[in-house]
Formats: sequence, structure tokens, C-alpha cells
Amino acid sequence: MKKENENDMAFKAEDVNWDELHDIGIMKDELELSGELDTLLKGEKTKVMPLKLVLLGVDVVMDATLQLVRKGEAPLLEIQGVTPLGR
Repeated sequence: MKKENENDMAFKAEDVNWDELHDIGIMKDELELSGELDTLLKGEKTKVMPLKLVLLGVDVVMDATLQLVRKGEAPLLEIQGVTPLGR
């Protein structure tokens, strides 16, 4: 896998709160393995991904895209749920 030039990235991996994302079920290493970490750090939407999240004690299983956006100085992860075909 080709490592992207850091200048191409809108966000730095170290600026993302990976502990917080881990707590809801989004793992940095899984994003790396899927090839979507660089997409996120560029500020682009990922491909549709199956997610298993824990939000406020509720298990949520969904297909969604992820995108980092800027909220003040810190990156914020937006999760955009995708409606399955046929619904």
C-alpha cells in the first residue's frame, strides 16, 4: 500500500481522538487495514462500511460512510447512514 504524502492530508492521525472512537467501536487499525484511513485523513468520504457501534449503551449495526470534518481546531467524525437497497 502506497503511503500518502502528508501534505495531501487535511487532518493528522495524531489529532484524531482514537480512544473516543474506539469506545464507540471505530478502530484505527481496522481503518488502516481496509485502506480507508488515508481517505479519512484527506477529508474525503469513505466507501460504504459495515459498522457495529455502541452509542449511549445501545448496540447499533448499520452501513455508513465516514468523513472527518473540522469543528474548531479538532477533527470531528461524521457518520452518514446508508439505506439498504430495496427499502
